[in-house]
Amino acid sequence: MTTFLAVWGAVLSTIAVLWNIRRDLTDRGKLQVICYLGTVVGETPPDHRTHLVYNVTNCGRRAAVVTHVGGLNKKGLAFLINARGPMPRTLQPGEYLLEFTHDLSILDEHPRALWAVDSVGNHWKLSRKALRQLLASHRSSVTKT
Repeated sequence: MTTFLAVWGAVLSTIAVLWNIRRDLTDRGKLQVICYLGTVVGETPPDHRTHLVYNVTNCGRRAAVVTHVGGLNKKGLAFLINARGPMPRTLQPGEYLLEFTHDLSILDEHPRALWAVDSVGNHWKLSRKALRQLLASHRSSVTKT
């Protein structure tokens, strides 16, 4: 019985240590990037142009500092979106950042990635599926006009 309890205690303590290590490694800011096409309403004078909108949300458990938003074009060159507000911006858990640009030429070039970059240098990308849907939406809006 003593041997069983010793083995049981060793197994439980190993699981507890591994769980704490995993928890500490994942206890950080995590950004989610969503991009879509939209228009700005309620401005004077009215702006009827279509904008590329970046919605960057901190889904992690710690604060994250967003240094810039942008992406990577087809030629492998990075580009930045000129932010409307001050950058870098600290996002607490659950907070979001909304940036937009009316320059849709970056979508005409079929970018490889759209992302937000944090202060650690992590590139939090828009998913490939969402990027394909965004490009398809842009193509269909261009053909309608």
